[in-house]
Amino acid sequence: MNAVTCTKCGTHRPPELAQEAVRPPCPECGGTSLTTEESIVESVSASDSLQAELIPGNQARDWKQRWRLVEDELQDILHPHSETMSSVSIHAAQQRLLSFFILTYHLKDALKEAAPGLGFSSSDVEDAITNDARLALLADLVNQDKHMRLSHPRSGTVPVIDQVSGVDRAGGGWQLSVRIKHGASMLDGLAVAEDTVKAWREKLTNWRLI
Repeated sequence: MNAVTCTKCGTHRPPELAQEAVRPPCPECGGTSLTTEESIVESVSASDSLQAELIPGNQARDWKQRWRLVEDELQDILHPHSETMSSVSIHAAQQRLLSFFILTYHLKDALKEAAPGLGFSSSDVEDAITNDARLALLADLVNQDKHMRLSHPRSGTVPVIDQVSGVDRAGGGWQLSVRIKHGASMLDGLAVAEDTVKAWREKLTNWRLI
């Protein structure tokens, strides 16, 4: 039987969860994405000790796999945190949100690489980012963090992280709050994350890829 583990922390989960559309959160970390180990290769060393090598299926880092990672990671960062809220855990959650932005933005690179075989050009991908306010903001957030300064923001205004905090939820756990100042607007970081995924989903649908 295939082994099923939590993608976030590696905790073993019931195998039947891999077939369910809505999964209960991991009891250890609250994550909902799963990893299925699809094959097992065993080898015997000269000393007769048995070793198991786990080789997951579909190891291509193409746009399809990256898109699945983006969707799974969004669900995880939106899920309430179960660990103790502290300065360390809040900053760790902020870093994970930033890593999500980077992952989501660089979906463009896999799409540009595959574009000739998908019926559009790499410039179509860049134009899609520039002409969509949600993706233009995503590009600015990622490039601002990378270069520490931004001279020509695609969104027209350099976004600024105004405040990071943790907020208790009435139903239990806590949620990351990242306030992003963008011109005259004050945006919520998790809402921005959701908007970027919606934007990419629209592009992929328009290109008839999903």
